[in-house]
Amino acid sequence: MAELDLDPIVRDYRANGYVIVPGLLSPEEVSALRAVTQRIEDAAAGLSEETPVYDFVTSPEGEVTIERIKKPHRADPFYWSLAGHPGIIAVLSALIGPDIRLSHSKINMKAARGGSALEWHQDWAFAPHTHMGTCVASVMIDEARPENGAMQVLAGSHKGPLLEHHGEDGYFIGAVDVADPGVDLGQSRSLVGPAGTVAFHHPLTIHGSGVNRSGDPRRILFLEYAAADAYPLFYAVDWEEYEGRMVAGSSAPSIRVEANPVKLPQPSRAGSSIYKIQAGLKSRYFAKAG
Repeated sequence: MAELDLDPIVRDYRANGYVIVPGLLSPEEVSALRAVTQRIEDAAAGLSEETPVYDFVTSPEGEVTIERIKKPHRADPFYWSLAGHPGIIAVLSALIGPDIRLSHSKINMKAARGGSALEWHQDWAFAPHTHMGTCVASVMIDEARPENGAMQVLAGSHKGPLLEHHGEDGYFIGAVDVADPGVDLGQSRSLVGPAGTVAFHHPLTIHGSGVNRSGDPRRILFLEYAAADAYPLFYAVDWEEYEGRMVAGSSAPSIRVEANPVKLPQPSRAGSSIYKIQAGLKSRYFAKAG
């Protein structure tokens, strides 16, 4: 792997709340990532109901496709190895510090001419910690383009505030109202690039994605990270398992607490899946945007 010039990466991330790093994975790593992912997809043949590994979506025509592979770092050791990729860790170390834990992983799938849209939201609303030293690395398994449902971000939205993600009835709906003054759709940018590109975004960066209107799949591996001293406020910790997710540096029982806005993703009618949480939305931007 060629040595990264981290200064412009950090500068762009701080200014815009995201940064795209092309070519972070080698062609050989991309090939392995696609092969492992395809093997796990193929293993779902004949299934249509949710399992510990898969979530599915049914199209209006009745076609069942995989919507999400859940916690792939547990499904295959390749993904756990990729979570510690030296290029990804180098960027994260510059952004959130050298002591890093994998918080979560998932692969969101958008099948050709389908897939589910995800409405505008901020990750901090779903995953608050004791401080904002968290970051998501989005690894493009396929080429991402606007036509196949590439992620979109609102540049600069990481500067705040945390917007409302609860409905009028007080329940968590996992999406923001595009009429909110804090939502500047004029700052929308698509996270595009060939397979092997990795995009990084801040926990307050507003983002979402439309459906796949192309004939090609769009699969993204999301690796969610936190600084070792950023303690999660939204789930109970099994300490041994929690410590087992360290990917760089070391941890200690001490944590850092900063004065940040926190509103827990509760009460919720739909568990923790963003797809299920957003299923009850009455108004949808991406469906309207077409």
